[in-house]
Amino acid sequence: MSVYTILNLATKPCKNHIHNVSKRSLFHWINKQFNALDEDRKKLVGPDRVCAEWILRNGGKVKFVDAFESETDYNNLPKEEVQVKLQEIDATGSSIMANGFEHLKGCNHISKIILDQCSYLENEALEGLSYVKDSLLFLQVSRCGNITEQGLVHLLKLVKLRTLIIFGLPYLKDRKKMLDVLGKGLKTCQITFEE
Repeated sequence: MSVYTILNLATKPCKNHIHNVSKRSLFHWINKQFNALDEDRKKLVGPDRVCAEWILRNGGKVKFVDAFESETDYNNLPKEEVQVKLQEIDATGSSIMANGFEHLKGCNHISKIILDQCSYLENEALEGLSYVKDSLLFLQVSRCGNITEQGLVHLLKLVKLRTLIIFGLPYLKDRKKMLDVLGKGLKTCQITFEE
């Protein structure tokens, strides 16, 4: 039997058997791998570099302390010997997932994070923001379809937060109540919470 015949048979639907793994679960598995933390690499190059690689690998952009512009290309990162300090993360449209938020651990200079149109982001991911609670000043959570009140309540741990922007979360049941909870818990934070 030729390779072509085997491939052809593998892609034909079977009436009595479960068909191939769906595209969604295949992409989910691939994205999960792209989000996994490599502890050995982190020990080798440091948490800030590994975190930047995670964001860039998943389609976001990063800005380092003292850099003029954000970096969008993984191949343009400084050499591994150069110590970097990650300051900003823009994950707009990226494929970051909850299991990747462990990358934030040890990143002590991140002051700004934008989580916009992150379709794989789920509530437990926001709990991972507590790794940067001592440095994070600005956070935007927008148009992430899987985020609900259960996720937003984790933001109460971000005690240094000064600006919080939230919009486009279709599964929030009670925006006013959530705004009240966040307002009482984050007293020194300016909150913009649009429908």
